[in-house]
Amino acid sequence: MQDREWKTLANNAAKLCMGTEKDGIGKFLYKLRSEVSYAQLSSQLGAIFYQAGVWEWNEQKRGMKFLLLLENWQEKTTEYYRDSLSLENEVAFFDNALEPGLEPGLEPGEIVKSKKQQKQEVQIEVIQKIEQMKLSAFFRD
Repeated sequence: MQDREWKTLANNAAKLCMGTEKDGIGKFLYKLRSEVSYAQLSSQLGAIFYQAGVWEWNEQKRGMKFLLLLENWQEKTTEYYRDSLSLENEVAFFDNALEPGLEPGLEPGEIVKSKKQQKQEVQIEVIQKIEQMKLSAFFRD
């Protein structure tokens, strides 16, 4: 990556096993250790280095390519790792993850019911209707 050229992800399991995968990050890892799972770590490496600001990503889901942005990638990666361990980041992550989402058309503060809550409410309604039918059938006779 030092040559400042885009490198492909190149971690297709079948192509790696058959020896037909093009040169890229996954194939490089596969050459280091001939295990497909090892080569497929290239996906995680791509995500980590992209998030750390070390690699640029071509933003393609198929045909992913990465470009080295910084010469001091070790420092930037270490900084990203340390930042990810900070308590503020952890708290912010969980606050965002646990905060209920908004549906289009809802005002802030209106909470969206979870699928489980919605299903439970429907089940309760069905049970209530069945009970009403039983009672009406009982009193009809």
